Amino acid sequence: MNIKIVISATVLLLSPCSYALDLVEAYQRAKNTDPDWQANLLQYEADQLNLGIAKGNLLPTVTLSGNVTRKSQDSNQTTIPGFPENAFSASSSTTKQIAMTARQPIFRWDAWEGLKQVKTSLDLSEINLQLQRQEHILNVSETYFNVLRQQSLTAANLQEEQALLQQLNVMQAKLREGLVAKSDVSEANAQYESARANRISTHVQLVLAQEQLAQLIGPYRENLAVLRDDFQFQKPYPADLDAWTALALSQNLSIQQARIQQHYAEDQKRVEKAALYPQIEAVGTYGYSKQSPKNVISSDGQFDQIGIEMNWNVYTGGRTKKSIQKAAVNVKKTEVQLDAAIRKANTDVKKSYLQVETDQAKLQARKAAMDSSRIVSQASKAQYQEGLKTMVDVLLAQRNAFSAKQDYLNAQYDYLINVLRLKAAVGKLTEQDLQEMNAWLIEKSLPSSS
Repeated sequence: MNIKIVISATVLLLSPCSYALDLVEAYQRAKNTDPDWQANLLQYEADQLNLGIAKGNLLPTVTLSGNVTRKSQDSNQTTIPGFPENAFSASSSTTKQIAMTARQPIFRWDAWEGLKQVKTSLDLSEINLQLQRQEHILNVSETYFNVLRQQSLTAANLQEEQALLQQLNVMQAKLREGLVAKSDVSEANAQYESARANRISTHVQLVLAQEQLAQLIGPYRENLAVLRDDFQFQKPYPADLDAWTALALSQNLSIQQARIQQHYAEDQKRVEKAALYPQIEAVGTYGYSKQSPKNVISSDGQFDQIGIEMNWNVYTGGRTKKSIQKAAVNVKKTEVQLDAAIRKANTDVKKSYLQVETDQAKLQARKAAMDSSRIVSQASKAQYQEGLKTMVDVLLAQRNAFSAKQDYLNAQYDYLINVLRLKAAVGKLTEQDLQEMNAWLIEKSLPSSS
């Protein structure tokens, strides 16, 4: 494929439209279109309904029932003088009955403990949603910056490929004139093919990164806002590792989640113990009954009754005892999980803080290496014209210059992502952080090639 066609197509792909999609707008779209996030919201909404279900176990219940019963039996009773043969009972009869029964729990310790557990589960659902929101922000941000990373690397590799192609064309012209050795042309061609392969690889990675972003925010045609040229490293605040560690121990969402899970397990243990107590309910019934054929002892008409009912599972085959033991084991498990969450949060915040601190030195070093290698590359070209350098030296210096530029680009996006991870480690990553990140982005056209 002609390199000019490739360059033109790529620049067209990367060039921004009249409107650039920034990080905040991308996240707003993700909140509305990401199916995983929508599922999290629906799960949270469903969890809130559990409170009404639990309260229902303590409120009155009203049941409407009815039945029709056909009874047949052999009659061997003695006939009483003066009364018809079927005065007291018939060989067959039909009874119709309709009744309304109301129950009001008086003592339902299992229901009270279940209500407490549901309230704890609502707290757990709330912290789960906060954790999922933070992970969603981090996921969208990393995906967005990955597109920018691959876009920058693709543009850099495209520039390198173009520069090497021009160099190769010059070398081939000089070879025809007998001014250079064939080995120099071969070396230039090898470097060009390598750069071309790198450009193809990064372009594929760019397309994949764009597809991954589209999964989160939906299809988009706008170009993304790019990182400013005057981007500067900023130290994390507070600039103290111990302060960040303390924040993590008090605000880390995974730790809070583990603590509430421990409370939930303790509530479950109390629910299982509540099965040892009796259940007492007030029961009232009002209804109407009719029997046919009628006889002397028929009780047709309205009826009502009210009373206290107690149910006590004195022995359940050992199930209650084992359920209590299982709940106790789960409490111990959540204690271990809480300890693991604290250790992980402590490690994550230290790792993220030190990584951000390291990024400062990396950015400075990568910037200096990029500037130096560019000067060396330019000097090597000039010295080659004077016969002081070989073509191999020129190509090596040029390769080092583009490699240093790629290292600097990677260091920039590594820093941005590590800043977000540091805030996530202490449970402070919010949409406000995305707005602050937006200050580093700008709508900018990529340089065109003729």
